[in-house]
Amino acid sequence: MKNWRIYVLVWFLGSHLTVFSAPKEINKIVAIVNDSVILQSDINHRLQVIKMNANNMHQSLPEEVSLRQQILERLIVESIQLQIADKIGLKILDDDLDKIIADIARKNRLTVDEIRNKLASENIHYGTYRNEIRNQILISEVLKNAVKPRINIFPQEVNSLSKLILNEKNQNMELNLSQILIPITDNASQKEIDKAEKKANKLVSQLKKDVKLEVAYSADSQPFKWGMIGWKKVQELPTFFSEKLKGIHKHKFDIIGPIRSGIGFYILRINDLHTIFENSEDIKNQAYKILFNRKFSEQAETWIQEQRASAYVKIFEHDNE
Repeated sequence: MKNWRIYVLVWFLGSHLTVFSAPKEINKIVAIVNDSVILQSDINHRLQVIKMNANNMHQSLPEEVSLRQQILERLIVESIQLQIADKIGLKILDDDLDKIIADIARKNRLTVDEIRNKLASENIHYGTYRNEIRNQILISEVLKNAVKPRINIFPQEVNSLSKLILNEKNQNMELNLSQILIPITDNASQKEIDKAEKKANKLVSQLKKDVKLEVAYSADSQPFKWGMIGWKKVQELPTFFSEKLKGIHKHKFDIIGPIRSGIGFYILRINDLHTIFENSEDIKNQAYKILFNRKFSEQAETWIQEQRASAYVKIFEHDNE
C-alpha cells in the first residue's frame, strides 16, 4: 500500500497542473468496487498523467505492468473513500470549489483563466479538472473525519519532543558573553603553550567559584579583566566558540573553557541568554503538530487497509492496453 504514494498526483502543489484528461469512455471494466466500477480508461488516463509528471520532473518509473497495478490499487482505495463520502453526505459546493481553485491559481502565481488555458493546451477538460479537485478534497475530509478520533497525543510526548526541538534550535539562541584571552605568540614553544594552558585551567577553576568577578587573577597574580563580546547569536560566533556552546539553553553565568584558538586560550562567561523558543507555546505547538502528523499518517494507513479489506472488490483480468 505504501508504494502508490510515490506516484499519486499532487494536483495543486506541482509545478505542472495536470489531471485526468477527457471524460470517461465506454470500455472494459477492470474492477468492481462495492457499487462502483473502474474502467480501463481510468487507468490509462492516470498512467498518462503520471508519465507526463515523471517526464517533466526527470524521474524514472517502474515497469508499466507494475505501475498499472499500483494505479489500480490506488483507484480502488479512492473509489472506496468517495463512496464513504457519498454515504455520510459530504458535499463540496460549487462556490466553495471556485474559491479553492482560485486559491490554487494564486499559489501557483496564475489566474483561473491562465489555469484554463494551461489545461486546454494539454488537452485537459476543465470540468474534469474541477471534478478531480472536488474528489481529492472529499477524500481528504473522509480521512480527517475517520482518522482524527483515533489519535491520542499525551502531554509527556509533547514535552519530550519540545525539549528535543529546543536543543536542536539552540542556534537561534542569543547569548550575552564576556571573554578573557590568555595569549600565546605565533612562534610559541610547546613549553610556552603548556604554561598558558595551565594558567587558563587555574583561572577557570577560580572563576567557577565566583563567576561574577569583574577582575580575575592568575596564579602569578596577573590581573585579567573581562572583555565584553555582548549579545550574539550562536551561529554568529567563531566555530571554536559555537562548538563549545552547543546544548547551552538555560545556564546563566556559566564559565566555558578554556577554548584553544590560534592566538591563545579563551575563557567565556555567559552573562545572560534568551531564545524565542524557550518556555514558549510556539515550540509546544510545533511539537504537537509533528506528533499529530506522524500519528495521522500511521493511522490513515491502517484505516485505509481496513476499508480495503472490508470492501467488495472484484478485479477482472484483461490484457494491458
